[in-house]
Amino acid sequence: MKPWSWLTLALVLTVAAVVPVDAQPKDTLVVALVSHAPTLDPHMHFERVGILVNINMFDSLLHKNARLEYEPSLATSWRPLSDTLWEFKLRKGVKFHNGDVVTAEDVRYSFDRVLEPGKTAKKSPQYGNIRAIKEVRIVDPDTVHIVTDKPFPLLLERLVFFPIVPRKHIEKVGEQAFGTTATVGTGPWKLVEWKRDQYVRLEAFDDHWRGKPQFKHLVIRAIPEIATQVAELKTGGVDLIRNVSADLVPELKSHPQAYVSSAPILRVHYVEFDMRNPPLDKKLVRQAANYAIDKQAIIQKMLGGLGRQVATVVQPPAFGHDAEVKPYPYDPKKAKELLAQAGYPSGVDITLHSAFVEFRPVFEAIAQMLTDVGLRTTPKIWDPGPAWNKFLQGEGKATHGYYGSWGNYSVFDADAVLHPLYHTEPGSWIGKWYTRIEGLDALIDEARSTVDQAKRKRIYSQIQRMIREEAPAIFLWTQFDTLALSRKVDYQARGDEWLWLFDAKPKR
Repeated sequence: MKPWSWLTLALVLTVAAVVPVDAQPKDTLVVALVSHAPTLDPHMHFERVGILVNINMFDSLLHKNARLEYEPSLATSWRPLSDTLWEFKLRKGVKFHNGDVVTAEDVRYSFDRVLEPGKTAKKSPQYGNIRAIKEVRIVDPDTVHIVTDKPFPLLLERLVFFPIVPRKHIEKVGEQAFGTTATVGTGPWKLVEWKRDQYVRLEAFDDHWRGKPQFKHLVIRAIPEIATQVAELKTGGVDLIRNVSADLVPELKSHPQAYVSSAPILRVHYVEFDMRNPPLDKKLVRQAANYAIDKQAIIQKMLGGLGRQVATVVQPPAFGHDAEVKPYPYDPKKAKELLAQAGYPSGVDITLHSAFVEFRPVFEAIAQMLTDVGLRTTPKIWDPGPAWNKFLQGEGKATHGYYGSWGNYSVFDADAVLHPLYHTEPGSWIGKWYTRIEGLDALIDEARSTVDQAKRKRIYSQIQRMIREEAPAIFLWTQFDTLALSRKVDYQARGDEWLWLFDAKPKR
């Protein structure tokens, strides 16, 4: 090839990279996530990337609108009959994607497969969310009663994301097929194809009880590289990306094919510690780590101000938050002193892990700040997906700890973060592996077993003071949900971190 031809080719490729193309048909909405959950079965995972897919394929008994108000969904009404008994009236004539009509038996079966009555091994990681439910009784074809073993103040919140699944279909195809190739719900979109770690292809469900969504096709692509997500948004390959970093916001706001929508959310960031093993079995070391991190500097310089420092993992919008509990200040001198008192005057080596690829620079900054005070930190980044899930969530083997975040399942209550992170029962998520604080389990159980809201607030205040002192984690900040979208799509970020894409519309 002649020399000038190379220049011509380079110019052509450059133009192709920067000139926007309408790569997707107007009736198709494409969303990029960093990964897919290991299954499409909504009861058999707890990953946000999976929830964002599931909520568009399944309905729950209740729904929340963009103002975060309860709305009827598969239940048209609900009322308490006592402190431990609720009645739900079911919507008539709702169809699953395979044409079967939703029955009260499907509702009971959905709860039973998570609770597994009479069994000791709970295979669903969502068991801890609803373990207070003792029984679901069918009163008549249009009515169910949910019975709890004790007063359960979180019941309605938990039912906003508890998808109802088809019993007969699952028994026919088997649970493995239901989670991969034969996933059937009642939501706005139905499954066409799932190519693992590449895309989930959905199509509008014509018989959806709300009516048809504005986009006929919904594609959720797994794109772990943030730079690739941004490039695809600019050139029309995707229409929506999440967790846009602060340094990219100005560029995307000014791009002719994109805009940015942001909202404060519950999601809280932390570095969770394995309290079972040295050196983080010592409270002074854990406290030193909290003093070592300049949270405000990271929020302002790396998050563009789109974050709020927290004193513990209980977020300000959540019920039970105590504003009197103050965050750890940045005090590297204090951190070094505490390390020396703990028996590490020359410092100590630790390893932290993360699959939080959208916040890799933040993780590296945290590791450097810890290193600067003597907690010499090796940060290990994992690709999100099966290996990371098995290593951390399935086996609890992350050396010393990990950097991550928790979104409360979009439940605005302190229990929704305290139980999964700090309770040690098998139905917990991280607490069963890492947390060892005497008396904490009992307090969490007590607060989730009474409808006396004043009492619950007192218990949560006690818990927040306790965990601030014991420091089972580095308490960091809550983030904003920052979306970047194609200008062909009309959609706004929500305060519950859902991508409820039934509300998305093509821009005319």
